[in-house]
Amino acid sequence: MTPYRYRPYRAYRYPHRLRRRGGKAEKLIGVGVALAVIASLGSRHHTAAHPAAATAAVLTDRGVPDRAAATVISYARRQIGQPYLWGGTGPGGFDCSGLAMQAWAAAGVQLERTSEQQWDSERRVASPRPGDLVFFAGGDGTPTAPGHVGIVIDPARHLMIDAYTTGWGVVVQTYGLPSSPGGDSPVIGYTDPAAS
Repeated sequence: MTPYRYRPYRAYRYPHRLRRRGGKAEKLIGVGVALAVIASLGSRHHTAAHPAAATAAVLTDRGVPDRAAATVISYARRQIGQPYLWGGTGPGGFDCSGLAMQAWAAAGVQLERTSEQQWDSERRVASPRPGDLVFFAGGDGTPTAPGHVGIVIDPARHLMIDAYTTGWGVVVQTYGLPSSPGGDSPVIGYTDPAAS
């Protein structure tokens, strides 16, 4: 009879090995976070997502119309969690129009610097697609000169990425819904920078 040889199963003896970046356990945890975020998006409460959860929410994007829009959304996704910085165009922080400008620059499209200039210079569209810009009157703007802009990532769920304000930074949040964080600033319109 052959003597028994003890061979410890590494996953249980060394659980830290599964937590390495990009490891199987991390990917499974990421899927779980994504499912939790999707479930929360279906609830009645629409608030800005925590940066970690927001990243998972962006993974559910669908219907990206073209390569330029995919590049714009990918750039904006990588900035989630960056601080809000008035006049900021990255990499250390962004304001709303600075984020839109740099995201579209990554796709090879040059935008004007401020939200007012972006609203005036881009082609307006009636209904947005992923990558389009959504404009709001904002605290310092009017319907003719909007003071805030976001990047649409999922029109069906009214999701955008924007550099919201001090203390929030770059986040995923809803737009155009009564319970949106900016619900008191209604959407005034959309533009498609790729068409300009």
